[in-house]
Amino acid sequence: MAVERREAGMDHTDVVVVGAGYAGLAAARAVRAGGRAVVVLEAAGRAGGRALTDRIADEWAVDLGAQWISGAHTRFAALAQEYGADTYPAPSDGANLLVEGAVRQPFRGARPPLPPLVLVVLAQAMWRIERLAARIDLARPWTTPGADRLDAMTAATWLRRNLPERRARHIAEVMVGEELCVDVGSVSMLALLTTIRAAGGVEAGVTAETVTRLFVDGADGPARAIAAELGSALRLNAPVTSIRRVPEGLSVRGEFGEVRAGQVIVALPPALAGRIGYDPPLPAARDHLTQRMPMGSVLKAFAVYERPFWRDDRLTGQALNLHDPVPITFDATRPGGPGVLGALVPGRAAHRLAALSADERRTMIVGSLVRAFGRAARDPIDWREKVWADDPYARGGYGAFFPPGVLTSIGSALRQPIGAIHWAGSETATEWAGYIEGAIRSGERAAAEVLATDGVTAVRE
Repeated sequence: MAVERREAGMDHTDVVVVGAGYAGLAAARAVRAGGRAVVVLEAAGRAGGRALTDRIADEWAVDLGAQWISGAHTRFAALAQEYGADTYPAPSDGANLLVEGAVRQPFRGARPPLPPLVLVVLAQAMWRIERLAARIDLARPWTTPGADRLDAMTAATWLRRNLPERRARHIAEVMVGEELCVDVGSVSMLALLTTIRAAGGVEAGVTAETVTRLFVDGADGPARAIAAELGSALRLNAPVTSIRRVPEGLSVRGEFGEVRAGQVIVALPPALAGRIGYDPPLPAARDHLTQRMPMGSVLKAFAVYERPFWRDDRLTGQALNLHDPVPITFDATRPGGPGVLGALVPGRAAHRLAALSADERRTMIVGSLVRAFGRAARDPIDWREKVWADDPYARGGYGAFFPPGVLTSIGSALRQPIGAIHWAGSETATEWAGYIEGAIRSGERAAAEVLATDGVTAVRE
């Protein structure tokens, strides 16, 4: 059920969900399962949010947004199973590559071939980070012992103080930048530790990034299935411009008209949620939070070849490029499909490439692939890319981040409901923030808050 009644061009429902990414869809699904009527308003012309699948030759999937699922992503796995979204192991047979300029070194497993001193220094730093992250209270990280000190410094400052060996520090900076899609000089150390703790620690996080599965038909498959299930309750091309308190609840408006509801779940990144007009205005802490949690920046590109030629040399397609605009590459070939090499460009490098023309970007990224995989990578037969900062309804990726000083001062406003307005989105998750798994859990948590107002229980995060 979507609309309880319609009168004078105005719809009335129990709950409005703003945003049809995985967080909003999970929230709507849980609200409906709890017996409540729901309307989902999505600004874009599709559901899925920061999960977006394109097609090669109208057949083979490439994920321009979120793509991986790991063994610890239990809620995502449950949805995938329920909606029949098949997965396959990310290609891992063969050797990875460490690329430093013109030097290529193959290696197996998660440990790159580095000098013993570099490995020792890195291991010591990771041990310290693991210990610090273990102390984080995920529900209230600002209460962590030493939180003010950790939140006052950037991750770059901490790494500079704790990794005196230059090469080890650079590797750590590349790894953190790829994980958060932000340069280490921009993110709070407390925020980095919270992200690591939310993924179960350093080792669990590495496992989640390296022992993964991909979706045969794309990572937005379950999202598309939920959208179809919602039917007319989901309204696309319906950006929300205002949420206003009225005597009978909340009025949600946009060019689509008006929907009134008793409760609203805003399932958007904080920066985008802050672009909605609220009447009465949001409390100062929440308003400031939306201004001070910018999105990270990421560019994803895929070079398509007749076949996965790198496998002839027993390579996995995964490369760590330490001095290159493209720090991470991976094999995104679907079973039976053409060869596909994916490239991830995070942070400052993504901004720089985004400023180039599409042809210039392609030339630079293909150049990186050639340095890693040889001349056979020079002439892809097809090309797909997504600059997430240019997407008007995302404005970046993978997610928002906390600069220094934000988490300890106003971080408590991130999940706190404001009257009948509730907040969801991967950034609000206490586990797996920044992943589809976190988005799903956040939506279910927000739905539980809504249903609890009538004494109805739902799945909690």
